[in-house]
Amino acid sequence: MAKKGVFVYIDGENLRGSAVACGYLSVDYVKLYNWLKTSKLATRVYLYAPFVAGDSSAIADLDKLGRLGYIVRRKQIMQYPPEFRTHDLKCPDCNKKTRHTIKRNGRSKGNCDSELTLDVINDGVRAKYSSILVFSGDGDFARMHEYVAETMKKPVTIYSPMKGLPGKRTSTAVKTMHNNGIITLESLEGILANFAVK
Repeated sequence: MAKKGVFVYIDGENLRGSAVACGYLSVDYVKLYNWLKTSKLATRVYLYAPFVAGDSSAIADLDKLGRLGYIVRRKQIMQYPPEFRTHDLKCPDCNKKTRHTIKRNGRSKGNCDSELTLDVINDGVRAKYSSILVFSGDGDFARMHEYVAETMKKPVTIYSPMKGLPGKRTSTAVKTMHNNGIITLESLEGILANFAVK
């Protein structure tokens, strides 16, 4: 059983997007891990990372981070091809019929929100942590933050962009929770220079 203490939950895709929005090329996960262990005294550090099937380089990088000490939760990115939808339309005035085709661009999806939420709640119910740090300003986690802070009575700290355009990546729900004293919101910009590469 892990030693009780500060547990960290990193939404890898959200952190990557925030770093890019702040003008950085990448995140140095080795420096980040060392910073969390020394500055925040983190007991356990989770990293939720989407990956493309067959990308052996990315998989090898995740394996290295696992050996460093991260608890890596992987999720394969699902690729959806472009779609074409055809609709038959009829003018209500003249009854003329026409066919209209709409193209939806291909997309990919690999977020790990449910995995992160499950780990936070499971670890909390088992009373493994005294507080949590979450790297994601995603408003989808607002209910989870509220549950941990108000029901489990554990401090919740969120790291997310707060300044300028990158600050728009941090949901209004998360900002409101901070303003209402439910969680603590820390500016990601304040620490990003320590572990991001220009």
